This record gives sequence, C-alpha cells and structure tokens, in this order.
Amino acid sequence: MKQKPSQQNSTENPETRDAEQTCLAILNSKPINLAEPEFKQLLGFAQKHGVIPLLHHQLQPTASSVEVPRQLVERLHAQATLEAAAELARNHELQQVLAALAKAGIQPLLMKGTPLAYLLYPNPTLRPRCDTDLLIPIAGREGTIRILTGLGYLFPNAVSGNFVRTQATCIKKEKSGFVHQLDLHWKISNQPYFASILQYKDLMKNALSVPELGPHARTLSLADALLFACLHRAGHAAEGDSNRLIWLYDIHLLCEALTPDNLEYFIAQAGDLSVATLCLDALEQTRLRFHTRLSDTVLTQLREFGNRPEPSAHYLQQSRLSQFKCNLDLLPTIADKLAYISETLFPPQRYMLTKYKTRNRLLLPLLYLHRFILGCKKQIFGKHKESPH
Repeated sequence: MKQKPSQQNSTENPETRDAEQTCLAILNSKPINLAEPEFKQLLGFAQKHGVIPLLHHQLQPTASSVEVPRQLVERLHAQATLEAAAELARNHELQQVLAALAKAGIQPLLMKGTPLAYLLYPNPTLRPRCDTDLLIPIAGREGTIRILTGLGYLFPNAVSGNFVRTQATCIKKEKSGFVHQLDLHWKISNQPYFASILQYKDLMKNALSVPELGPHARTLSLADALLFACLHRAGHAAEGDSNRLIWLYDIHLLCEALTPDNLEYFIAQAGDLSVATLCLDALEQTRLRFHTRLSDTVLTQLREFGNRPEPSAHYLQQSRLSQFKCNLDLLPTIADKLAYISETLFPPQRYMLTKYKTRNRLLLPLLYLHRFILGCKKQIFGKHKESPH
C-alpha cells in the first residue's frame, strides 16, 4: 500500500500550508521575504513541529540572508536560549542516571532525539525534546525503576504490559523548577509488530557510544536508528502527525550520515522485516521536504521489496481503527490477540485510578466506560496528540 505525499496533508488549511512552505524555505536556505503578520503563524507551526532552534540557527546573519521581521528573530532567540539552558541541565542529569544504572549492571540504549542531537546535529541544542527515551532489557525493568526512584524520580502512572503499555514515564523536579522526564521502554515500540522485530539484544550488538553524554551512553547504530525512525513515524500516522518536521529532519540527517554499507544493511533489514513500504514512504516524504541526497537505486530497491504483501503498510493509514486491526492481524497467536484486546480495552486498575485522580474503586466501571466512549469519540471526530519527542 503506497501513500502519495499529497495525501498526508490533505486536511491542512491554507495558512498551515503557507507556514510549512515558509519554514521549509528557511530550513533549506532559500531566499524569502517574510511579512510582519505572517511570523506568528510561522512560530506556531515551528513550535508544533519542533524546529524553533533550527529556524533560529538558519536565520543567523552568518548562515542566511533571509529578510525577516526583527521581532521574529528576537522570539526565536529567546526560545533557543531557553533550549540551550535546558540542554545543560539534561546532559548533567542524564550522565548521573547512566552512571547509577551502570553501577547496577544495567545498560540502557538511548533512543530518539537525545542521541541524535549529539551524533548528527551541529549543536545538540538544535534538537529539542521534552524527555529522554531509554530502552532497557526487560530483566532490568524493576531494578531501573528502583534506582531511579532512589535518585528522586517519581512514577506518576507506572504501568506494565506486554503489548499496549510497554513503557513508563518518570519525572524529577529540581529546586529551580526545571523538570527532567525519562521514558523507560522495555520494548522499542507500543506497536506490537514493531516491538517484535527490533529487540534490545539485537540492537545492542551494533550499538554506538555517545561520548558527549558520558562513558556509559550507548545508542542504536545509525542504520538501526534510521529503521527505527521510519517505524516510529508510521506508528504516529493514526494521530495525523507522521510528517512532523523534526522527525523528518532526523531521517534526513541519518540518510546523509550513512555509509554505502550502512545503507545496504538498512535496505536489507527493511526487506527482511517486511517494513519496506513504511521506510520508502518515510524517505520519500523526507526527500520531498529537505531534498535529501538519496539515489534512485535506494528507493527502487525499497519499492521492489514493498511490492510484496506487507501487512505493516496499513500502519500508514490515518486511522486508529486501522492501526488496531493491523496490530491484531500481525500478532502470531490467538492468546496474544486476546491479551492485546484486553490490554487495550481494560488497562490495569492502578492505571485508571491514577489517570482519573481518584482512589475510589467503586468508580472503576464508570471510568472504563468513559475511556471507551472517549476513545470512540477520538476515532470518529478527531486525532489524539501525544507529547513530541
């Protein structure tokens, strides 16, 4: 199932399309003249797509001759300064966390924005994120939670699951008011099929060091990171934000950083794991926006793999129902399918009580009913937005 670039933005209004075109022109160093009334729309779009620091970087006098209102530059500078301060705090805290886990013999793999910020971006402050994602071996889950609790982290809604909720969020607030947030994953994705094909032990074999984050920082190889970035994007199609610019820019930088051997490995993996269509779509959407240097041979090879039946291609449909059906179809056993349905419809009671901020267990039937109705409403009338990474 192929998806054309125009289909993914068909619901956007003209103002949003104009803001995207302006944003991409700046990011691609194209000359533009931005009028005063347009910059607020641009700021809102850039904030949503996580590219405020990149815009600020591109609009520096030494990097661009784009004519923009001074007020826009000042607003971008203010937000970029805040991001730089936050990065200093995040770096120090993350090194402390990794050292404590290493002392206990636990080696997490950093995922998503944090390692890419240090490995691919000219400056890590150019890659904003609201949290740090850690993939841990499932055997180390309880030990990791215990260590982080000892470091002052709180788990406001820690739940466990085999299919739907395979992660836990924890937060730590400093005296200054700055909040650190970690996402612990014991599977690489909440999409069951993705979680089954990319596992910790396999990813660890080709893991890279991230020296700027200390001696214990490890992350996915660039080829594995590109594969994961494509899958992560597809997992968000149901929310309608699979073309978030910062995610596509990650893919852009990963593509340009890969050696020919890395790229060959990536293509082979995409074919072997039956996710070539998802990867092809991600690369095409990225090249469409950032003119990524990709040979036609690469896209042709992915397209040839994608011509075979790939049930995972249904993840590209912008429908939670389609995503649910896809997950269900790809689970191998009846027991797995039943467990997935159960975890989806009936999360643990502790999760429900914490989510709805009550201790009254008598309310649980009503809470589950409310959750079901809300889920149907989101499916029919709108998309649920998750916190960006």
